[in-house]
Amino acid sequence: MKPTDILAIVSSASQESVFAAAERLAQLWGARIVVLQLAQQPEPLATDPVYAATLWAEVLKEAHERFVAEHDLIKQRVAKLQAKTDLHKEEVLLGTVEDVMTHYAMQADIVLMGTPQSESADIAFEGALFRSGRPVLLVPAEMTSASIGQRVLIGWKPKREAARAIADAMPFLESAEKAVVVTVNAQRDSIDPASGPAITALLQHKGVKAELRALDAGKNETAEMKLLQEAAAMGADLIVMGGYGHSRLREFVFGGVTRSLSRGCPIPVLMSH
Repeated sequence: MKPTDILAIVSSASQESVFAAAERLAQLWGARIVVLQLAQQPEPLATDPVYAATLWAEVLKEAHERFVAEHDLIKQRVAKLQAKTDLHKEEVLLGTVEDVMTHYAMQADIVLMGTPQSESADIAFEGALFRSGRPVLLVPAEMTSASIGQRVLIGWKPKREAARAIADAMPFLESAEKAVVVTVNAQRDSIDPASGPAITALLQHKGVKAELRALDAGKNETAEMKLLQEAAAMGADLIVMGGYGHSRLREFVFGGVTRSLSRGCPIPVLMSH
């Protein structure tokens, strides 16, 4: 089933890669784009109470004015999108980012946002990934490909998160020119070696142009490096993988590949948990 609602998270009108990706997918799927301007408010000042009250009010006033000015710019950019749109805005403290993000993400089919570059963006991403039950598509700021999901690399391991990611990525995979299921160190790490061929066969049965590549990372290589090398070699414009880890009292523990690719992948990454 194709997504009908895309939640696009932005903090400024300059996040062109997010707007462009949302527009591209909305046109492909006939979906609505719900744009959420998410901005972190300044944290309360820890100083003399009398002095802090006056200064804090001024700090909040200036931050709100910047937020409103940016909202006007975002509104202008949203008006140019060639799709049905809706626009929301939220000013949040760091401690409420996760709850706000989860609330909005649960009302969408897929969450689209830029690669996290700040603490609040990290928390927004982690909240959407771990708490909303929705896939998250991370788009790098300097995305060079004009397409998303034509040549897909699937980072596979026999885990629930990876299976969920493949299910969530089916709107991409069904129309992809090529999909490569990649396993890294499946034999060496005692991961079920039959799972790669099995999931590839299942995708082929569903009509996906899928093939399997089993890779081994050398002593000085990581799984992340192997995935990125393979993505570059095949000209991938999307990586699909499970988001491994969990949240606990705003402390987030990730698998190494999940953390690395969510922070610095040069092509879009679709993650599910």
